[in-house]
Amino acid sequence: MEKQSLSLKVRSESGKSASKKMRREGVIPAIVYGHNRPNVLAKISAKDAIQLLKQKNKAVYYEISDGDLPLKGKKLLVKDIVKNPISDEILHIDFYEIAEKEPVKMTVPVRLKGKPEGVTKGGILEWERREIEIKASPENVPDFIEIDISSLDIGDSIHLEDLKLPKGVCFVGDPKNPVVTVLAPKEEVELTEEEKRAKLEASLAEPAKE
Repeated sequence: MEKQSLSLKVRSESGKSASKKMRREGVIPAIVYGHNRPNVLAKISAKDAIQLLKQKNKAVYYEISDGDLPLKGKKLLVKDIVKNPISDEILHIDFYEIAEKEPVKMTVPVRLKGKPEGVTKGGILEWERREIEIKASPENVPDFIEIDISSLDIGDSIHLEDLKLPKGVCFVGDPKNPVVTVLAPKEEVELTEEEKRAKLEASLAEPAKE
């Protein structure tokens, strides 16, 4: 997980009118949810807030290098970036503090490597989880999880419990949850007796071709 520096200041103003005034002045209100300590009202420049938004889907945590006490030196993750649904203006940012070496829960993207044998035979690739939730200390959080699917045949699946995760990383959720599956071609899927009967009746009902 990448570490970046961030400038974050403490604010004393609160409420809707104060927040509107800050945004007019190019400042975005924020809050830092403390780790076993009180929450801190904060503010960040609109320019820095836009950069945070651009990195929202990256595995990044921030160390407050330029900030007021008690924020200075803290390590934070972005919890939420609230935007105006119409104008897309950033309205508020929520951070939460992380403790050194303490595991955090993060969602990281899944990348697939290779072409499954089953797809070569006509199977259909079902990518069921493009992101997975993991738990790891910040320095161990990977940017993505890569899965080699080249050996998958028709009917094969890879589940959470099959993933080879980096050291110090574990998944969150039911280990039996599938991540990727190779399905049989639709025409080869075995029909139920009822479906077979319906298909036969439909074919008998078709007018004979001259």
